[in-house]
Amino acid sequence: MTTSHRADADTAADADRFVAARWPDLEAVALVTLLDPVAARRATTDALVAVRRRWADAVEDGAPTAVARRELVTRLPHTPTRPGTASQAQEAPAHLPQLAALVADPDDPVPAALLDALAATPPEQRLALAAEVLWDDGPTPTPPVAAETHHRMLAAHRQARAAVGLAPDDARLRTDLDDLVVRLARSQPEPPDPAALVAGQHSSRSRRIVVLGGLAAAGAAALAWAVVDRRTSSTTATPPRPSTAPTTAGPDDPAWASASRWPARGPLRSDLGILALVARAGPGTRLLWAGDLDDTRAVVATTLLGERPSSTSVRVWTGPARAPAERLDEVRLGFDAILGAEDVVAVGVPRAEDAALLVLTRPTVTSARFSPFVLPTKTGAVERDSLPVRLRDGVGALAGRPWGIAGRVAVSAYDGPPVTPEDWNAAAFTSATAAPLDGLLDQVASATGLPRRDLRGEVLCDSPVVGSVLDTAADSPTGGDGRVLLSSVRLPGGGVVRRLDVRDDGRSGRSGFLVLPAVAVASDQADAPAVYRLDDDPPGTGRFLVVVPEGGATCQLLATSPNAYPVSKVTPMKRRTAVVSVVNADDAAAFRLVVRDADGRLVHSGVPPVGQALLGDRDTGWLGLPARGTSGEVPVLPNPA
Repeated sequence: MTTSHRADADTAADADRFVAARWPDLEAVALVTLLDPVAARRATTDALVAVRRRWADAVEDGAPTAVARRELVTRLPHTPTRPGTASQAQEAPAHLPQLAALVADPDDPVPAALLDALAATPPEQRLALAAEVLWDDGPTPTPPVAAETHHRMLAAHRQARAAVGLAPDDARLRTDLDDLVVRLARSQPEPPDPAALVAGQHSSRSRRIVVLGGLAAAGAAALAWAVVDRRTSSTTATPPRPSTAPTTAGPDDPAWASASRWPARGPLRSDLGILALVARAGPGTRLLWAGDLDDTRAVVATTLLGERPSSTSVRVWTGPARAPAERLDEVRLGFDAILGAEDVVAVGVPRAEDAALLVLTRPTVTSARFSPFVLPTKTGAVERDSLPVRLRDGVGALAGRPWGIAGRVAVSAYDGPPVTPEDWNAAAFTSATAAPLDGLLDQVASATGLPRRDLRGEVLCDSPVVGSVLDTAADSPTGGDGRVLLSSVRLPGGGVVRRLDVRDDGRSGRSGFLVLPAVAVASDQADAPAVYRLDDDPPGTGRFLVVVPEGGATCQLLATSPNAYPVSKVTPMKRRTAVVSVVNADDAAAFRLVVRDADGRLVHSGVPPVGQALLGDRDTGWLGLPARGTSGEVPVLPNPA
């Protein structure tokens, strides 16, 4: 291949990647403007054909996206209506009934009402609304949203809420209208290969065959596909309106307060293949960082999800370093959100031989700390090592081995777990369904980073319990007993972790089991009884599960106060367990447990250990314990900023 031919091939490949990257938002704007999936696809195709024909000039001008948007807008109704004509009734689009079926919500009349109002709005105003929502990264070649359009939408919003007995809530109009626009955008699945579709439109004949012939039939199929998707997909929640990205990207830009407004960062932030990859992930998905972490290419994006306010939802793709975007695979995450923080993203990235922690935050933040594991001690405490993560321009990475369910990042005001691959924290998902001791061994190994072979597990108690242990009001299908297991795991250094697993006799249905959080206890209390408050039934009366590994005939709970009040009745035990009720239980700071055998002899008397949560209490942050220092040299990756 000659040099000129190779250059032509590279140029064509760049143009194809651009088409794939920009197709979703361009067609979405066209669809909302025209409310016609066939016409929207035709306009999008024509606009991108025009861009492709003058690709070299668009690249030289440095703004191919702006060119594409202008080309689309010229193919849509975009001229503002003359004064006094904005309120004229618009002819209902032919595809409106199918689109209404997509956005209708049986429990909420607002989406359908806003769609009707949108259909009655002049097309150039629909264009303005769509561009404001979907072209959220700078000025757009569209008219502003008119006051009359706003009043029309506001009236429809109020009427829809009144129809179901709700008071007006004008502050929600912006969010509900933006949700409608994104729902409409999602209703149009993109063609299998946008680049091939555009590249093939060099003759009117091929255009007529592909666009008019194929899409006339495909339009209805696309609508049907979207209906099925809304009903069956777990990811069809409508995201809120994307926020405007920083115009300056300066370190003090207020947009850094939310990842939904960050500009893309990383060495590959402008890679067209990666932009296409993220664009194909769906409306509302924004690239945050892309680059190579030594031997691994990583792409991190955020997806706007309305059901998680003040949080950041994350998606991650990885592959070998220098791999093209089409060879990157999406990482299946255990939990895909940073909860309670909008200005921090912390991600565990799997690599060929180890792992990396990637931290993204405001450019003004220069450091973070990372604690991958916990260490339960002989005294019942839970300690952590914390490792420094150096940030440059709000970006930093740290190499290490994969961590588990105890991983924790402290950066800015955030102090919590990073997003990680599902197989790193499988113990968090399997511990409730596995055999109790196996589940606890998996939890402890994951939280401490110790090999499971170095842990010693033991079932301290496996005993029947009354079948109503979890629900006193449910009818029992068998009238039988439930089951309680108290398991423990001893670490090489002497630390002990225990956990209670409780199951009823089936009366509570599929939810008839309770797995309590694993707790660390002092090694000399490894075999001590366990007491857990189940609920208040009836109100004002605490109901406690008592588990005594050595067994007994009766038990009683007495407050540790001098007058021993409140106090329970002496309660018969079912082998090693009992459910004990204490009136006014909230009046006691703590309880002492007294256990006697069948002859009335004292078997046990003492305050049962509460233990310290293995993973820590989020309210205390870092478990309220000082770090024990770092463990030698920390491998730091080249700064990925």
